[in-house]
Amino acid sequence: MTDYHHILIIDDDKTFIKVNHKIFSTITGCSNVNFKMSGTTALEFLAEMDKAAQFPDLITLDWRMSLGNGADFLKAYEQKYYANHPNTKILIITEASQEVAPSHQSLDFVSGVLAKPLKANQLKEVL
Repeated sequence: MTDYHHILIIDDDKTFIKVNHKIFSTITGCSNVNFKMSGTTALEFLAEMDKAAQFPDLITLDWRMSLGNGADFLKAYEQKYYANHPNTKILIITEASQEVAPSHQSLDFVSGVLAKPLKANQLKEVL
């Protein structure tokens, strides 16, 4: 498993965030786990983290969100951040896993797609 120092969870479901914050912290040992409730606020947060040289090692992304969906986020991420942060991985975790196009799944920075509800053993396998 990779040694993660900073994880960003992007999801508009407060329950998912609360439960998975603990799961990610426990599995990875990472104490710096942040969350944003939309792709839009996540991109704003990444701009701040980029300037502060504290960019996340891992980003989890819900595919269906009311503000800034997964596809829009991936496009903006690729344009703004991928070149400077090629080691950051994005893990898509969503109820809509069948909606994630193969073209999105095959991006170099997308490490996988997992279906909700997330199981700890599935997460361990991809991390």
